[in-house]
Amino acid sequence: MATECSNKPSLNLFTKKCNYAKFRNPAVLVQPVHLHSKPLPSDIMIVRIPPQLAEIVYRNIFSTSEFFPKDVDRLLSNKLSLGTFMALPKKSLSKWNPMTSQLPDSFAMLSIWDTTEVYRLQVKGVSVITTRRLPRTRVLDAMVPWLKIPSFPNVFENFGYYFLYGLYMQGKDGSRLMRNLCKFAHNMARNDADCRVVVAEVGQTDPVRYAIPHWKRFSWDEDVWLHKETRSR
Repeated sequence: MATECSNKPSLNLFTKKCNYAKFRNPAVLVQPVHLHSKPLPSDIMIVRIPPQLAEIVYRNIFSTSEFFPKDVDRLLSNKLSLGTFMALPKKSLSKWNPMTSQLPDSFAMLSIWDTTEVYRLQVKGVSVITTRRLPRTRVLDAMVPWLKIPSFPNVFENFGYYFLYGLYMQGKDGSRLMRNLCKFAHNMARNDADCRVVVAEVGQTDPVRYAIPHWKRFSWDEDVWLHKETRSR
């Protein structure tokens, strides 16, 4: 079950009367999709990982975590999964053999889920001034793209989003690699007219949280996950 930290009646109902326990308090990070693409450094290589290999890597990394799907293979091979991608220093690419279980010293990886065919969102309750002001950023961005103005997409009409999952990084270059891998995901979303934002959900204390580009105003950490033991002992 999921609710909000500020929803005390709901929390009391599930924790005190229904015997649920607090499980996690994740952070939802939202990155608007701009008109212009985000540049990627030339010393970083981004490679697509086949579902079979991605499954092996994810099981090695996350198999002992609290929340890991046993059927991750079906998740990765689903038609809505746009792929699993790994960013690593270009100089280390020749030293890495994907067919072995040995991972690069520094890398970042994530998978992308396309929700545009399943969910449609719409932002409401925004002031008239704001709804008129935001389209101007898109006009300016289109007129002078070299300025890289952070235009805001039209979220006042139905839109979809890309969901980033399986985010992981390691090594001294991990944060930089993750930031650029998220830029790569943004550029993919930019080519999809139905996708207006890129969303990631990570743990509050997960180091990867600080490497994910996002707009604080459109992100939040008020959600609470609750769980209940249902297996008979």
